Amino acid sequence: MKEYEIWRQSLRKQLAAAVTEAEPLAVQGRFDEAEKLVRAVDSDIYGSGALGRMFTSALERVVQSPNPDRAFAQALHDRALRWRSAWPGIHTAEEAAAERAHVAEVRQELAALLHSLPQAQS
Repeated sequence: MKEYEIWRQSLRKQLAAAVTEAEPLAVQGRFDEAEKLVRAVDSDIYGSGALGRMFTSALERVVQSPNPDRAFAQALHDRALRWRSAWPGIHTAEEAAAERAHVAEVRQELAALLHSLPQAQS
C-alpha cells in the first residue's frame, strides 16, 4: 500500500501543476487545450476529477463576477458536469445506483450555480 500512496502523492502534485497551467486556458475559453494538459498527466479518473474541480471553480468565479457572461457560464457548467460525472467502470447494480446518485447531486449543485446568475436586463 505504501507504493500506491507514494504514486498517488506524486500524481496529485503532477495534476496540481497541470491544473495551474490549464486554469488560465479554461478561463479564456480554451477548454480543449486545458483538458489536454491535464489529461496528459492522467487520462483516468484522477484526471477527470481534477478537470471537474477546475471547471467548477472557473464557473464559480464567473458566477461571482460583476457582469457574468451567461453563455460562457453555461459552457463552463457543461464541462464541469462532463468531468464531474465521470465514473470508473460500473460493474454492479450498487455501483450503477451510486453513479446515478452522484450525477444527480452534481447536476443539482451545478444548476444552482447557474441559477444564481443575475437575470438578464431587458
